[in-house]
Amino acid sequence: MNKQNKLLYLAREALRWYLRRFPWRDGKAFCYRHLHGKLAPPDGWVTASLVRGFTLRLNLADPEQRRLYFFGDYDERREADLITRVLAPGEIFWDVGANLGYFALLAATSLKNTGRVVAFEPARNAYSQLTANIALNPFTNIVTYPVAVTDREGEAVLYSAPELADGRANLFQPGTDQTGRQPVPTVSLDAWRRREHQALPDFIKLDVEGAEAAALRGAQETLTVSEPLLLVEMKEAIFQSLGLERTAIQDFLCPLGYRPAGLVRGRWRLYDDVRKIASRNVWWLKPELPRHRHKAARMGLKGLT
Repeated sequence: MNKQNKLLYLAREALRWYLRRFPWRDGKAFCYRHLHGKLAPPDGWVTASLVRGFTLRLNLADPEQRRLYFFGDYDERREADLITRVLAPGEIFWDVGANLGYFALLAATSLKNTGRVVAFEPARNAYSQLTANIALNPFTNIVTYPVAVTDREGEAVLYSAPELADGRANLFQPGTDQTGRQPVPTVSLDAWRRREHQALPDFIKLDVEGAEAAALRGAQETLTVSEPLLLVEMKEAIFQSLGLERTAIQDFLCPLGYRPAGLVRGRWRLYDDVRKIASRNVWWLKPELPRHRHKAARMGLKGLT
């Protein structure tokens, strides 16, 4: 390593330490914005150990993966805290829309090779990266399925950015850069569970870029019998682009006994109406169910009476 490369390496590692470890957040976004392009490793791919205790192979051409490399964690750290704190040994976690495997590996780390993690990811590039990332880690309790989850069995077209593990891949309205079109098999969670003889889940994380309502409809039997905790991404912009309201999910889940909780200043708060929640990820739970109340209390859920 010549002197210039050594200086770049030291500067890069100093920036990564600051972004990952320095307790004050002020100024981090500014430093990252102005320095990440100059200090990124010259190779397109890197293998990085993250602060949550697992390893990912990351494609630095993807802005989200580059940010993950420097910060060592997603910006959804409160959601990650939720998963790690409420999962108990032996439980079952379904990651619907697993992308490159961050949340699947996060759950496996928490479960410590007990229970099971089931990861669903239909996009070809993302699925390849998902399985490669799982192989980098010592977990034996993760199974993967290259299928799109919705409310029916069949086939659909998935739109995504080519050559990336596109976290915005969707079945509906492609973005201007999502020129890739891939036919993918679709499943409903209820039919899939019966066919695969899978155990009932304790926690479902759902991030399927606008297909959340359909995926939940296709899991009604599972939700009724198993009563899992749910973490559902509900981006207002995506719902609006599809002519949908976030209340469609509320109208489906509330008769099943679920209520929504959202993030306010880094803390989870229980609400009676999802329209009062500004955060893009919503935690759904049954406050009257003792095991849900126990987990909610563990998180210090506000509004739980």
